[in-house]
Order: sequence, then C-alpha cells, then structure tokens
Amino acid sequence: MSESTYSPLLLDKMAERFRYFAGKIYADRSPLYTNLALRVAEDPELLRLAASAQEKAALPNLFFAAVHLLLLKGEHHQLAAFYPSLNNSSQHYDYVYPYFRNFVLEHLEDIRETLMAHSVQTNEVGRCAVLVPAFELVAAQTKRQPLTMIEIGSSAGLTLLWDLYHYHYGEGLERGDRNSRVKIECSLRGETRPPIPEQLPKVASRTGIDLSPIDVNDAENVQWLRALVWPDNQKRARQLEHAIRLAQQAPPTIITGNALDLLPNLIDRVPHKAPLCIYHSFTLTLASGEPREKLHSLLTTASKKRDLFLVSMEWAADSETPILGLAKFSKGNMTERILARCHSHGEWLEWMSDSG
Repeated sequence: MSESTYSPLLLDKMAERFRYFAGKIYADRSPLYTNLALRVAEDPELLRLAASAQEKAALPNLFFAAVHLLLLKGEHHQLAAFYPSLNNSSQHYDYVYPYFRNFVLEHLEDIRETLMAHSVQTNEVGRCAVLVPAFELVAAQTKRQPLTMIEIGSSAGLTLLWDLYHYHYGEGLERGDRNSRVKIECSLRGETRPPIPEQLPKVASRTGIDLSPIDVNDAENVQWLRALVWPDNQKRARQLEHAIRLAQQAPPTIITGNALDLLPNLIDRVPHKAPLCIYHSFTLTLASGEPREKLHSLLTTASKKRDLFLVSMEWAADSETPILGLAKFSKGNMTERILARCHSHGEWLEWMSDSG
C-alpha cells in the first residue's frame, strides 16, 4: 500500500496511538516525546509515514527511535539541539516540532527503512528492581535453592542478569552487588513493604528466548538499543550502557524462536527438583489474549510433571499502571495472584497489602 492510499480512518487510528502514548506512556516521563507525539497526531504527512509500519508494536516508540538513531549516527541538523542524549540541554520543547518535522521529511526513506527493519526491543534494566521481590517469593517457596531462570522476550538479555546489579529502594535499603556499576533506584510506595531479601536469590542457570535476539557485541545492535531510550531519560541511558558492558563480559544464553514452541523442551531439560522460574516483562503487553492463554495452558500441562513458577510484569489494557504478578503451576493447576503495581521502567513499586 502506498502512502497516498492510506484511508482517513487508518490515519485517525495512527493519530490515536500517538495521543495514547503522549497521555499515558510519555506523560511526566519524557517532555520531549510528549510534545512530539501530540504534534505528530495532528500531522497527516508524518502519520502516513508511521502508517507504513502500522502492524508494529509500540509504533510511536519505534517512530521516534528511528529519528533518534539517525541523530546518534551523526546526522547534522538543528533538531539535535533539543536532544539531551546528544549532550545538548535545550528544553524549549514548545519550539521543537518544526525542526523535527523538517528532519523527518529530509530523511523519509531512511526512517521508513528503519521502521520496517527494526522492532521495539527495549531492555529496561530498571524493571529488575520490581522483579526481585517476586523472585524472592519463588525462592522462599523452594527452600532457597538456586533458581533455574527462563526469560521470555529477552532481547539483549540484560534483564537476565538481574542478580548482578545493585539496588537502592530508598531509606537506606540497598541490596545486591555494591560494586556493580549498574545501580538501580526504585522508590517504595504505600504502607506495605515488599519482600526484598537481605541476599538476592541464587541463580543456577539463566536462559532467554527471543524471536530476534540482540547481540550486544554488534555495534549496530547496541546503537539501536540506545536509540530506543528516550533522549531526555539520561539515567536510563547510563544504566543501559553499564548493563551492556556487563553482558559483553558475561553474555547470557539466548535462544532464537517462539517461546510457545521452545518452552516444552527447555522445561523438560530442567532437573525435576530444581526450582524453575519463568518470567517476562513487557513482552505480552501488546499481544492479544491468545498467546497468554496458550502460555498458561502450556505451563499447566508441564506442571503435571513438575512444579514451576511464572513471574510477569505487564501493562494490561484495563489497568492504570503496570502490574506485577506471580503464578504457581502444580499438578496441572494454576494459582495466580497480583503482587504489586509499578512504574513501567521500575522507578517505583507499590506492594499489595495481601500479597504476602
């Protein structure tokens, strides 16, 4: 379909996606992208460009990352003055759009090519701070034996290395490796303190599954990961840099393929008495209900032979915030509970009072 044939209805849907991200995803987190998303939503010419990748998940993130990538590669333009990631500090975002629009129109084909060739595969290491208390609950239920970890949607595998990071939950509550250069801050909300352990659970092995894993030793892949970080979120960018260096030194095993196809064999290979924890974060948020149902069905069947746990951090369509959940599969049955509300990048965590 050529850009000229996109229907007004499709462009309206594209506009709504950008407005949604401006109001729910970028709001209070990225003033730059909030401003740009609202303006793109009113710009048919740029919406037609975005529509060329209409089937892609998190399309606004993908669109803005395609622009960010060109700037990171050194494309000279006045737009760069508004991007803190390029060592610039102008925050006059009310004036940014004409420069943004001009840059996009000058680089239409490069941006379209990136939209078609890439996907949003963020590795937000800050989310590990939210996952840690859930992993502690799994460890507490399995006699604190080292955990066999399998992650669905690992991307570059940075969240597979969660036990190698240092965490600060405020009020002097620090956990993990104090010498780690990956330092993650997560504030606690509400009156119930989550089960943050004195010592992080031990890991026996870690394996990731991804449809298209990102190789952290490939410079272009690393640059794409950087481009996906919002330009005015420099703390996230620094966390990413340090985590990438750590992964380059100790790369985790990541298998290419569909988790629904690969999991049965991976589960069968785990020793029967070894605690098995499968987890995913923002992997199924944009998927339909069917993959979730298939995953639960698969794990329910596997649990007829062995117990296993599923930790999830996802943003359901009917929820104001992302939700942290824990499910135990045993003897063909699933017991599931919501543990906490949280920030999409792990900046805060609110534990539910009845989550134990």
